[in-house]
Amino acid sequence: MALAMIAALMVINLLVVGMIVSQARDHQLTVRRVETVASFYAAEAGINMSMREMFENADEDGDGWVGAISEDSDPDNDPTIGNAQFFVSTSESSPQGPQTTITSEGRSGQARRTMVSSVN
Repeated sequence: MALAMIAALMVINLLVVGMIVSQARDHQLTVRRVETVASFYAAEAGINMSMREMFENADEDGDGWVGAISEDSDPDNDPTIGNAQFFVSTSESSPQGPQTTITSEGRSGQARRTMVSSVN
């Protein structure tokens, strides 16, 4: 009788540990998904901020470049949205007329998202 009770308790303990491990794994997946969405929105915000600087012809973030946001290779002063940060670089080309390519990278935790936009 005691042996059966010990075996039953061991089975219950294994089930509880399995559920906890499973929940921890689900939690990590949820955190990664939230980081991915945050980095996407940060990259999008970088594109929007860059376009605003270009349309107003003003260096609003004070990095010395119109259209580039925090283009100084110092991640400590990158703009922050919630837990996400972003920076934007620009390059100009003119094979078919004046065109500026905006590249924005958003990051949150381990997630990274890059958006590229072209402006004529």
